[in-house]
Amino acid sequence: MAAAAIEITGLVKTFGKHRAIDGLDLEVPQGSIFGFLGRNGAGKTTTIKILMNMLKPTAGAVEVLGQAPHIHEKELKERVGYISDNPVLYDWMKVEEVAWFAGQLYPRWDQQKVTALINHFGLDPKQKVKHLSRGMNAQLNLALMLGHDPELLILDEPASGLDVIVRRDVLESIIQVISAEGRTVFFSSHLVHEVERVADQVAIIDQGKLLVCGELDAVRQQVKRVLVRTEDAVDFAGVIGLRGVQGEGRQRLLTIFDYGDEAKAQIEQAGGQVVEIIDLSLEESFVEHVTPQGGLPS
Repeated sequence: MAAAAIEITGLVKTFGKHRAIDGLDLEVPQGSIFGFLGRNGAGKTTTIKILMNMLKPTAGAVEVLGQAPHIHEKELKERVGYISDNPVLYDWMKVEEVAWFAGQLYPRWDQQKVTALINHFGLDPKQKVKHLSRGMNAQLNLALMLGHDPELLILDEPASGLDVIVRRDVLESIIQVISAEGRTVFFSSHLVHEVERVADQVAIIDQGKLLVCGELDAVRQQVKRVLVRTEDAVDFAGVIGLRGVQGEGRQRLLTIFDYGDEAKAQIEQAGGQVVEIIDLSLEESFVEHVTPQGGLPS
């Protein structure tokens, strides 16, 4: 089995009394497009900063491409491409000047490739960075990130603040330009419906804790809505995995984690008849995972 591109074990990060990361375990397979999902403040950026050795963990361990970031920072910078949640470029430079300047930071820099990507994105090499739109700026950062031929790309909210059309274009660029070359992509986002378009693996964290991790379809299928025909007085509180009950009268809509034969039998024992099993989108599944139990209307 190939080594993981990222391996996180028992990670804890505290800021004073606040525990931003709380015992996080995570493994990112090599060659995957991995969506790291969570609400704002869930701990995504803190985790990424630890991976990039910009923050030190309070406890636990991380490995990036088989190396500890705090020991092998220089080597990893040559193997990893990174875009922060708020990338800043010298706005007085022209696009071509920024590309040249970035190339001075890496011993292995492919200027021809960066130029080709700038042309692919339709950017004007003579235009100053300060005159670029936010979408163009994101595409320029993507081109620069690939200039030193990184094995792993780490992107923190790469489409944040962009309008829906530009977000789509940026994410499609990630697919076309990056995944076609077999790189591993690890990107954080709270825009779940867009992660669903590009990722093959996802993890959901909340309050610094891992809630679920796995292949996209498996995570999406973990929560079901179950339409049940029943009598008014039936109580489904004992059904395994039940998170919420909606509706009244002879039909109820049950939200159930890990729905299976046992849950179906318990529904029937309570006096209900399963009418339909409804699949959820990743976004709907995400909402169910991060909503406190009892937070749904009943």
